[in-house]
Amino acid sequence: MKYILAFITLIQALLIVLWTAFCGIIGIVFIILTQQRRAIMLILEHYVWSPFVCAVALVRVKSSGLENLDRKGKYIYVANHASLFDIAAMCRACPVALFYIAKIELKKIPIMGHYMTVSGMIFIDRKNKESSMESMRRAGESIKSGRNVISFPEGTRSKDGTIGIFKRGSFLIAKENNIGIVPVTIKGTEKITPNGTFSLNSGTVKVHFNEIIQPEEFQHLTVEQIADLARNRIISSRDAL
Repeated sequence: MKYILAFITLIQALLIVLWTAFCGIIGIVFIILTQQRRAIMLILEHYVWSPFVCAVALVRVKSSGLENLDRKGKYIYVANHASLFDIAAMCRACPVALFYIAKIELKKIPIMGHYMTVSGMIFIDRKNKESSMESMRRAGESIKSGRNVISFPEGTRSKDGTIGIFKRGSFLIAKENNIGIVPVTIKGTEKITPNGTFSLNSGTVKVHFNEIIQPEEFQHLTVEQIADLARNRIISSRDAL
């Protein structure tokens, strides 16, 4: 039985990889031809790529808190990070085009790295503090120019399901540029693709968009206090989901 399950998982993974490559190529072509990054990204990621990935994985994504979103505003979204499936869940749940702050190693992945570069994703070199801060400054400029940016401020996937301490970068962007923060709670992805394994399990993922933390709420807070504020809101809503 375990060999059958392993074979099914292999087929699922292969389909997801091939679909991701196909969508990446389509995205690269259309972005180059039209220069309409946000529109192409939203259509491709929310309506095309993520529904297929979720269907193949037999995963249902339930979104809540959409009434809290300001779809015409410019914000930095921050979410907890428990699984590789977090990105698919976010793409499926969020009706807004999001530009990711991603580790620079992803830039080397064929097709996907090129798509991320062409679409204007922001790469961060966590080993180089100066380069990292420059990337965060570019993220702030991207938001002010009209893009919504998302990051996973824990910096890495949680190993035990708990939500780790949030790193300062995302909240420094918000404070220095007077940008609102959208805390996003993701629950259930740790069971879909458990950390440290190659398994792919069916199930339900819940994504909740918490109330926006407006700049006036954190004007007198330190960057660390802002990070704690966002983290606590994510933890509170996660417990309630």
